[in-house]
Amino acid sequence: MSSSKEIFVNLIDCQNEYDILFNKYNDLLGSLNGSSGDDECSRESDIEYTKPLHIGAIFIILVASFIGTGLPILATHIKRLKIPNYAIIFGKSIGIGVILACALIHMLQPSVESLSSSCLPESFTEGYEAYPYLFALLAGIVMQFLDFSFLSYITYKHNKKQSLIIDANDKISSSTSNMVTPNGNESKISCGGGHVHGGSLLLDSKSLKTIEAYLLEFGITIHSIFIGLTVGVVDDTGLKALLVALSFHQFFEGVALGSRVSDAKLTSHWHEALLASIFSISAPIGIAIGIGVISSINVNGETFLFVQGIFDAVCSGILLYIGFNLLLKDFPDDMNKSCNGKNHQYLLKMGLFFAIWLGAGLMSFIGKYL
Repeated sequence: MSSSKEIFVNLIDCQNEYDILFNKYNDLLGSLNGSSGDDECSRESDIEYTKPLHIGAIFIILVASFIGTGLPILATHIKRLKIPNYAIIFGKSIGIGVILACALIHMLQPSVESLSSSCLPESFTEGYEAYPYLFALLAGIVMQFLDFSFLSYITYKHNKKQSLIIDANDKISSSTSNMVTPNGNESKISCGGGHVHGGSLLLDSKSLKTIEAYLLEFGITIHSIFIGLTVGVVDDTGLKALLVALSFHQFFEGVALGSRVSDAKLTSHWHEALLASIFSISAPIGIAIGIGVISSINVNGETFLFVQGIFDAVCSGILLYIGFNLLLKDFPDDMNKSCNGKNHQYLLKMGLFFAIWLGAGLMSFIGKYL
């Protein structure tokens, strides 16, 4: 009996030791998982990073951005190039596709990734999962309100000025309508009242195009700074892949912006050059900032993820509003002006639809790598 009792006690002791070891194993496994999560969100310190290579990327991206933005503007102003009007409309249609794809694939999707990252507090990521779409929605609604408000104010000022001119002309007309000629006859002189039909409509269209150009400039410039910042802190291996994608990215975004700037018919060529320059240097500025703060910035940190995610979502909403505005208003007008009455007008119209699909497809393809 005593031997069987000792065996039973030993079995209990073995079971207790097994439970202790099993609990220690689970604690160790949990600590390892926790540390791997921390490493995922911490800044990488031992990466292969060549500063001259990143500095060279600044100038490559700068040239690609300038070429993309400058081509549509130069094509509009340099008549000696003799670029057909249909080719210009074709380029503008490509730009519409670029804007829409950039909004959804290059801005909204990265925003979703940033604002749902495991490196952010669980109270934020699990409390409400639709923050990126909410910020994009609010940006679009606000842009529509600002667009309407600016246009209403400009139209009001224009109509007020026109009414003053008409009143002045009416006074002059009434004072000269009953003038007596030297032979004693009354002469009725009419000045026509100075009415200009359709002037307000033309003003509205021009003002709307100007507002769209400024909003597009803001959206893609902010986006380009963050893209450049990401390129500035990436390692050498990632840079070689990103550099090609970002060059095409900036070129096609530049084409979209340049088309809108040239279409806005701004008052000065210097004004157009300023808008083109601001966009062209935006990504290089981001790269330069990344190079300068590579030793301290953490692209997986809470602050960076919050700022990048919110700005990308807001810029996405702005570009979606602009893109669908162009798709529903400018595109049909341009298509009718450049295709109606021409030979093979249906093929010409299909060509413009293909241009939209081409722009969207190219930017979607680039989004796979950027």
